[in-house]
Amino acid sequence: MRESGRITAQAEWAGGRLGRPAVRQPMVRRRRLAEMLDAGVRGPVTLVCAGPGWGKSTLVASWAEQRVTSGPIAWLTLGPQHNDPKAFWSDFVMALRMAGAIPCGNELEHVDVGVQSSFAQVLAGLDALPTPVVLVLDDFHEVDDSRVIGGLTGLLHDPPPALRLVLVTRSEPALPLHRFRGGGDLTEIRARHLAFLAPEAAELPAVHRRRLPVEELADLLERTEGWVVGLQLLADVLAEHGALDNGEIRAVSDYLLREVVAGLPAKMRQFLVRTSVPEEICGPLADALTGESHSRRLLERLESGNAFVTRVEDRPSWFRYHPMLRDALRHQIELDRPGAESELHLLAAQWFAAEEQIGEALRHAAESGDWAYLGRLVVERAMVRVLSGEQRSFGAVLLRIPPEQHAATAELALCGAAARYISGDRAGTAGLLRLARSVAQRQTGVATSTDMTLRLMEAGVLHWRVGDMPGLIEKSTETLKLLTGFRLDELPSLLHYRAVALNEKGAGLLWMDKPDHADRYLWAAATAARSVGSTLTEINALSHLGLLVLLQGSVREATEFVTSALDLARRNGFDGAAQVAIAYLTHALIEVGRDRAAEAQEALRKALHAGGEEPAAAPAVLAVLVRAHMLLFAGEAAAARAMLRQTRADAPATLVAPVLERWLRLAESEADLILGGAREVVARYDRDLPRGVLNPHELVCLARALLAVGEHDAAERLLARVRQSTDHVSAVTAWIATAFAADAEGHGNRSIDAISRAVAIAEREGFGAVFRSFDQRRLAVLLDRRRWVEEHTATPAVMPPKRPGDETAAPSDVLSERERDVLRYLPTVLTAGEIAGNLNISINTVKAHMRSIYRKLGAARRREAVVRARQLGLL
Repeated sequence: MRESGRITAQAEWAGGRLGRPAVRQPMVRRRRLAEMLDAGVRGPVTLVCAGPGWGKSTLVASWAEQRVTSGPIAWLTLGPQHNDPKAFWSDFVMALRMAGAIPCGNELEHVDVGVQSSFAQVLAGLDALPTPVVLVLDDFHEVDDSRVIGGLTGLLHDPPPALRLVLVTRSEPALPLHRFRGGGDLTEIRARHLAFLAPEAAELPAVHRRRLPVEELADLLERTEGWVVGLQLLADVLAEHGALDNGEIRAVSDYLLREVVAGLPAKMRQFLVRTSVPEEICGPLADALTGESHSRRLLERLESGNAFVTRVEDRPSWFRYHPMLRDALRHQIELDRPGAESELHLLAAQWFAAEEQIGEALRHAAESGDWAYLGRLVVERAMVRVLSGEQRSFGAVLLRIPPEQHAATAELALCGAAARYISGDRAGTAGLLRLARSVAQRQTGVATSTDMTLRLMEAGVLHWRVGDMPGLIEKSTETLKLLTGFRLDELPSLLHYRAVALNEKGAGLLWMDKPDHADRYLWAAATAARSVGSTLTEINALSHLGLLVLLQGSVREATEFVTSALDLARRNGFDGAAQVAIAYLTHALIEVGRDRAAEAQEALRKALHAGGEEPAAAPAVLAVLVRAHMLLFAGEAAAARAMLRQTRADAPATLVAPVLERWLRLAESEADLILGGAREVVARYDRDLPRGVLNPHELVCLARALLAVGEHDAAERLLARVRQSTDHVSAVTAWIATAFAADAEGHGNRSIDAISRAVAIAEREGFGAVFRSFDQRRLAVLLDRRRWVEEHTATPAVMPPKRPGDETAAPSDVLSERERDVLRYLPTVLTAGEIAGNLNISINTVKAHMRSIYRKLGAARRREAVVRARQLGLL
């Protein structure tokens, strides 16, 4: 009876320090964490370590409440008074007594911790505990006395077999836990584990009462990163105001500033405030913002102290503040020192710029509101990337510059022009470029980077957009010449400027019909762009190279260039960029040539999407040419010709691109040929023929027109030139035309040889739609004749033995040309009448030729003549 009274008195004396805290109902069941605690108390130590408000004590208390049948759980909540060893160990033992963990006869039953030998008695009593007992030391961060820590260190050096310690703390304890961690005997529950998941958050009373939609709950979790107090406070704000506004800042800021910041030394508080501007912080950046020299050490202390500071996982030397702590600290800056945040953003921008982290530098410069500095930074470090098409990273920053600032400096005018360009306002872009040129002329000491940027933008917008290719070449040539006078240390974006200028000049030369020079500059542009990581410039150069080799008739090589360009665009998320439009259009032309209308239509659709509502002049006309070719191969020549004539009539006066003019004229001529207008084609090209300026496409078109009007000799002279051309498309067209002409003149062998050459080249290069531009009935006859002949004139695997005297047989020139034509058909199953029909001669003539062949080859029958012809190499 006296013992019972003594324990009650001691419990009352202990006040709120002993005993498990009450758990607020309804309680959120967190099974995954309960399982971690269950696993932890099978070993000597479990650590629950996180900053304030993460629900550490609530978690352990609710877990303990549910473990009523799993052995005694003692609880001691520590306070500053426990930095006295006597108070600490006295309450340590008292907690075990109150939990009923000390059996009768154990030394801990009557130990007096005030005497010198008491600690040894405590250790002996703990070693003698018969069954496992859990002791929760809550708020362990309150204890920092070396004597208390030393005592616990001694206890953990050889832990009692039945004692299970659960340390609940805001900061990393100064205990030798590394031994347990290394041996796998330490269970750690950190803030990342304590963070509420969506199903758990939905059960919080403050959230559950409001029945938040999934989207609002996801927004809360993103803002709070699962921090339970933040979740509850924001849910209350939502309940009261219906939205998260300034109430959010007040509710959470008060808690964080009081619970996290207020307890820190003054120097540390100032450090936190000044380093809260960037989303992520490292030691050198913090040094720049605070003027300190050991910021890395302070950041590590804040992290170990669980002051809502954590390491960035993939950047070990970088740290990040909890977003709500950042908001609270920045709000405090605004209240204490208005304008200081802008100064800190400027310092951050300068540091990031020095570290070549241009995206972050631009963002902080915009936040600082120092528009002149932002303009200089954009032009010196970022504008060349905007010119290269990498606009997504910088567009939002450029739009933050107030329009009234554009006239302040040439750099800001260029920023305004770039912003208008990104938004698709071409007229506004041109106007701001003219403003930039005007301001630059008045401005003293214009930076080299500003002058170069202005030149490149004028070339790209004022010349390329409107199709002024001579102007584009002139401007880019001037830029390249100027760039040779600078070193990389003088002009940091030198290599980027060079890549863009090379690409502009190469593209201009292509459209000016100077393919050899264009090829050299475009290759150089692609290589230079790849070396500096200017992806869109490389894509644009590869696209133009694909178009160039397609114009030269190499379909297979064009396919390789276009595939490279489109794959590069796809991998980097530039599928819809304007710089990819040429690749899509070239791809469409290739698919038209392969007779794949659906694929061509899809490529054209992507090209039009990439070009935007106001495409550049040259790609816009090229898109019309794609449509015209699709109509031609679909048999709608009249519609194609009308479209082409309308396009030529509507072309802007600024468009100077000879390649397009020649291509439009060629496509119209092909439509004229189909529609019976061969004389118009002859009149169109005949005057240019003596000057030697016609390319293979134009030569074969003219040759076909000459054939149509009966000028066979003139046509053959042109076809002979084209048949040997490296332009595969023109060569195939020439061979088909040759086959038609030979067939019309009754030269069967020659027509079969010609059509066979055409088929072989087309199959090798992977195109076939060119066959559609000829009379399909006559083409079918030629192809059938080729198939019959080739099937029956192939040399057998086993040749019949030669007869005596074969070595002296007559040579191939014994047979006349017409006899060789007939001989070609003898291995087939065609009758004499059918052979006559194929050769457009009478059956009697065929029979006469067959008798002559038999006589000259010394054969009595048709089969014997075939065998002799093969032995002599005539077949």
